[in-house]
Amino acid sequence: MIFDVSASASGSDPRSLPWRMAVLSIVLLNAPITSSSGSPPPTQTMTFLVQQENQRDYYANAHPYLEESLDNLGKRIPELRKIHPAGNLQELPAILKKTASNVDSFFRDIVDVIAQEKITQERLNSGGAVIASERVRDNYLILRHVNGARTDIVEYRMDANGNHLDHPGLNKGYFVTLGFALSCNYFSTAFQPELKFRYLGDQKIGPQDTYVVAFAQEPGKATNFVTMTGRSDTRVHMLMQGVAWVDKSNFQIIRTRMDLLAPRPEIGLEQLTTVVTLGKVQLLDVATPLWLPKEVKVALKFREFDPDHRYSYEVGFRNGHRYVDYWRYRVTVKINP
Repeated sequence: MIFDVSASASGSDPRSLPWRMAVLSIVLLNAPITSSSGSPPPTQTMTFLVQQENQRDYYANAHPYLEESLDNLGKRIPELRKIHPAGNLQELPAILKKTASNVDSFFRDIVDVIAQEKITQERLNSGGAVIASERVRDNYLILRHVNGARTDIVEYRMDANGNHLDHPGLNKGYFVTLGFALSCNYFSTAFQPELKFRYLGDQKIGPQDTYVVAFAQEPGKATNFVTMTGRSDTRVHMLMQGVAWVDKSNFQIIRTRMDLLAPRPEIGLEQLTTVVTLGKVQLLDVATPLWLPKEVKVALKFREFDPDHRYSYEVGFRNGHRYVDYWRYRVTVKINP
């Protein structure tokens, strides 16, 4: 995310909030996504150890919601109210292994793609009512960069003329969100050792029967972060927890929900929820189908304190993304004499 660290809170106008303008993205620190271990490169070991120590301190009292009862989870996550409790908890290792195989294959087989994207960006008041909204259409690119054993997935937007779009809506006080193609990375072979998992039960999502698996990153182990990056390059790295719905027929993740492992009071962030629905994409010249974002919903809630009037108030943001017409992206270079 990008936020303005130099602003000061005054009044209820969201444009005056210090943690207002942001870009939400998933950042992999010190770990190549094709690695089988998730270990940091030797040259970055000291930075990695410091980051681990900071995680342990900050999240010392964090309790992931996978530790709660199904009844409490259903109250907190409405999507789980119709879940059937797990009958055999011993199935979890097999579910994780087969799901990891699919996720690893995705990162191995992903090619450069582009899709049409429709974005709805909204600002909400303390009561949850929409006070401002904007709609954006653009082309959304997912590009694969391979450097030896490391593979990086880069996502960005461009307009109809092929020009890079620098965070549409950011200068109007909206949050800009991206990085959704990586929503399944927590289940990869590289990152599973950094998380706790719990097999919650079974649920039908549309026509598909799914396993429902909760997960939470472990402080001190995680190398994969959702990051806020300030305009002065100040960064806040956040750990996540969530739920994944895995198709029983092929162990493909078809939906994920991610939440903060703990609120971040130092920036006023109380809620960050991202729900990603994946769809099967079969490209004409690619043998293996790709599962790519089809619909994404993001909700954020901040609590800000007004020092002049000595009261706090909530400000919310809500983004919706829809993706259609994925196709293979190629760059053609023509040299004229």
